[in-house]
Amino acid sequence: YGTFGGLRPNHLHGPTANAGVRRAMLAVIDQVDVMTAVMGGDPTLYRAPVGYFIPGTPSASDAGMDAVRKRPRKDEIKAMLKAAGYGGERVVYMHPTDQVYYDAMSHVAVAAFREVGINVDEQSVDWGTVVERRVKKDPLEQGGWSLFPYGAPAAEYRDPIFGTNLRGNGGSAWFGWPTDPEMESMRSAWMDSTDPTEQRRLDLAIQSRAFETVPFIPLGQYLPPAAWRKSLTGMLKG
Repeated sequence: YGTFGGLRPNHLHGPTANAGVRRAMLAVIDQVDVMTAVMGGDPTLYRAPVGYFIPGTPSASDAGMDAVRKRPRKDEIKAMLKAAGYGGERVVYMHPTDQVYYDAMSHVAVAAFREVGINVDEQSVDWGTVVERRVKKDPLEQGGWSLFPYGAPAAEYRDPIFGTNLRGNGGSAWFGWPTDPEMESMRSAWMDSTDPTEQRRLDLAIQSRAFETVPFIPLGQYLPPAAWRKSLTGMLKG
């Protein structure tokens, strides 16, 4: 399954607390550009664009996929930002320079954001600093943050159960803390259902809702190759 790359916005403070701004930021990102920076020019080493469930898995669908398949013009994205009320406020982006994949993601994402007029305060840090700062719920002017890149085990995004960053459980959610009772209700209904047809309906509804609220910005699925000596046998996929 590889790894599912994403950008996690802060849903409590700053411009990223605005769903309209998050949708515009989602529209800016070209996942193929990001994955090419991460894995190079061999398209067999990544899958992009992807939605909120990994391609080929039970919950994957085309619901809302125009949001990542169609590339809006820069003036259209600027209009989205204006309609959302964005007025050039600072976006604090934590850029981990010591993690090769996250570093590559960040270079592409930050450049794309700046091209449409997003005021990115790019703060180059090590991953340990990201891990330390991402727990902070403080406003930006008190050392808070707006965005950081991450990679999740892609196998978790086969269905809504383990897709942690799809959840909207507020203060108990993963760093970023989105609050979305509708998403939580659909996830619970999916787990309670024993009807495959109903679960499929909820799969589509959950992905559509995610493209509306943008709990995180999908960057693509990357598949780093591995090698081992011939004397090692019985290697398990992980």
